[in-house]
Amino acid sequence: MNVIIWLEKYGLLLMLLFCLGVYTPDFTNKISMMDRELDSITSGLAQSNLFKQVFWVFLFMFFSFRFFINTEINKLKPEVIKKIFILIVICTVAILSASWSSYPMIAMKRAVFQILFCTSLALGLCFSYYHHSIELNLKAAVIICIIMISVAIVQGAGLNQDMQLAGYLKSKNTMGINLAVLIVISHMWMKSFDINSVFLNVMLVILFVLLLLTQSKSSIVLCIMYFLMTHISLFKVKVITSTLAILFFSVFILIPGVSYHMNDYQHIALYVDDDFFTGRGVIWDSLYYDLTFFDEITFGYGYGSYFGVGIIPFVLDDKYSFLQYISSAHNGYLELLLQFGVVGSSFIFVFLIISMLKSNNSYFHAALIIPILHNVTESTVFRDASMAWLLMVVIIVSSGIYLVRHAENNRRSSAI
Repeated sequence: MNVIIWLEKYGLLLMLLFCLGVYTPDFTNKISMMDRELDSITSGLAQSNLFKQVFWVFLFMFFSFRFFINTEINKLKPEVIKKIFILIVICTVAILSASWSSYPMIAMKRAVFQILFCTSLALGLCFSYYHHSIELNLKAAVIICIIMISVAIVQGAGLNQDMQLAGYLKSKNTMGINLAVLIVISHMWMKSFDINSVFLNVMLVILFVLLLLTQSKSSIVLCIMYFLMTHISLFKVKVITSTLAILFFSVFILIPGVSYHMNDYQHIALYVDDDFFTGRGVIWDSLYYDLTFFDEITFGYGYGSYFGVGIIPFVLDDKYSFLQYISSAHNGYLELLLQFGVVGSSFIFVFLIISMLKSNNSYFHAALIIPILHNVTESTVFRDASMAWLLMVVIIVSSGIYLVRHAENNRRSSAI
């Protein structure tokens, strides 16, 4: 088979496997007491290394060139370009934030990575749809994921001391969210693009059993919620997801930002105990205090310039506290506030909402429940190459491709 055509058809699979952590498996024994937090694990997927740089730069250049010269996908181009434009605008905010960041090169580098990631993923999905290979990509990703988990179990490294499935990853929580997102993406595409596969349905049942074995409660609940929401009307799904998104944005970003400038600083950490959500109360309180103490709540510290820069943040630098080991805000909304302030966070939030306005697909809107709720306790929105952020990008781009597909089906029906 022509290598170029093969890459167009299966480039999406390569990206899925990267985000699933297949290229960097961990077959060492898992010790539950040493399970690192979700963000530490997922950030490892996007650490600065030669393989990552070559991988994403190559895919970006390949798909961009093929997208530009291929005239057979002209029907898809307008909608795909619109979605990519929205994603790049968000990335542009990150690039601009480098101008006031204390670590401008880090902010710039991470912002550029997001441009490569979002664009490559969008174009990879576009070509996969054009070549009718979405089903093959899903089957391959699911099978490889199951095989990798099986290998880890056979080697005696797939379960931690509490008999929780971590598979080929270091943490059962990371394994849990990866499996949940893979299940949701697969089901969402199957229903939206009319993929009828008994084999794939059976594989998804197996994936869900594996998800249960991880005992990752949040991932299991999110997956079940998605399936429940697919059985209610589109209008109700939109109301639920929009209400929750606006609520969490207001609670974690808008109210703290506005109240601070009104000299009556209010935030959620003032009203919860320190051990709220297994210690997130004290984490959130420290970070909200940091934003006001250093007067960074308006524009933030810059993209990727608070955690993961090699220096422990001042308010967390306590050698007698677990806070020194924290590598994320454990809340995606608060992490946006830390990086972009209330101004930049509001801009990004509005563009993410705009990206879904035209979508009339209930499965895409139901899938939004995962990034909306997951970011209440974890930081995955606009963060590295995690499966949770991949899901958000996939939802945005898929909604554009679905519009083209829906319009084409309507034209065919009218012609008949």
